[in-house]
Amino acid sequence: MRSALGRQSVGLIGTLFVSACCLGAAPIVIAAASVVGLGAVRHAMNVYVLGPLMTLSVLWIGWNLAVQGRALAGRASRYAVFWAGIVGGTLAWAGVLLPHIVRGTGRPADVLIVVGMVTLIGASLKGVMDQRGVR
Repeated sequence: MRSALGRQSVGLIGTLFVSACCLGAAPIVIAAASVVGLGAVRHAMNVYVLGPLMTLSVLWIGWNLAVQGRALAGRASRYAVFWAGIVGGTLAWAGVLLPHIVRGTGRPADVLIVVGMVTLIGASLKGVMDQRGVR
């Protein structure tokens, strides 16, 4: 039971970090990087760090929800929380990557990130509560 919370926390920390960077915290992260001499890595961080980190974090959460779905419902496809997590993760992932693919999509991407993260966090918390037996 305890490991479910730990596994979900790892994925949530990654997705929250990436989402925060994309929603406006990136200057803070870049400023911190500049302090240690890494200010020139802004573009590389956006494309080569945040995108893959978001992808891995969403896949990690989806895998954990699938494991929970198999444990609680016999199959992940029968576990509604799994599907909520997949939809939320996909929306947040699309919101993070969309501005790097299509110019001028900053505002719609922000909406996708917020809606996706709320759904993803809700699904993760519900999955942990289900595994712990909390009703």
